[in-house]
Amino acid sequence: MWRLNKVRHKAGGQGGSLEDIRLKRREQEKALRQARRDRQLVSKRLLLNEDEQQQQDVVSLFHKLQNSGTEKETHLKTLSKSLRDPSAQLTFIKQENSMHLLVSFLTGTNAQCRLQAIRCLHELSHSLHPNVTPACLPATPYLLTYLSGQSTKFTELCLYTLGNLCPDSDVVKEKLLAQGIIPALANCIE
Repeated sequence: MWRLNKVRHKAGGQGGSLEDIRLKRREQEKALRQARRDRQLVSKRLLLNEDEQQQQDVVSLFHKLQNSGTEKETHLKTLSKSLRDPSAQLTFIKQENSMHLLVSFLTGTNAQCRLQAIRCLHELSHSLHPNVTPACLPATPYLLTYLSGQSTKFTELCLYTLGNLCPDSDVVKEKLLAQGIIPALANCIE
């Protein structure tokens, strides 16, 4: 009898402690789930705020690029990231002389600025909007010229950009054929 009372006491004590442990674990899991939900809500809000800010940033970056001196590379890098948004692409091409500014960086002497300018053009070439592709036409002769360049990274970006521009518009296809895209591509293959 004495032994039975002792076992019951242990079983009753363990049962209560198991319930306490389970309750604590459930509360911890509930707190973790709530924290994860809060993080997701906050991160989604920040993404929306960044998207709203990108449209304003495209115009301000365009003006900074026109007037900047030593920070051109960083502004071009930021612009290429901003141009991933379709509305930012439209905002950029609507700016007066925006493509001429990119072409001037593309033809400049600074290699890093050229690379960032081609990345901006590459982001523009991804656009599904029909007005963006024809806006990239002023840069196509330079893209074709750079296909025979020494830098494989730069040549690859030029190829990707030209490949993205071609299927979207018959006008662009005809223009690229007239500019000699086939011989330039044949030289790349060799």
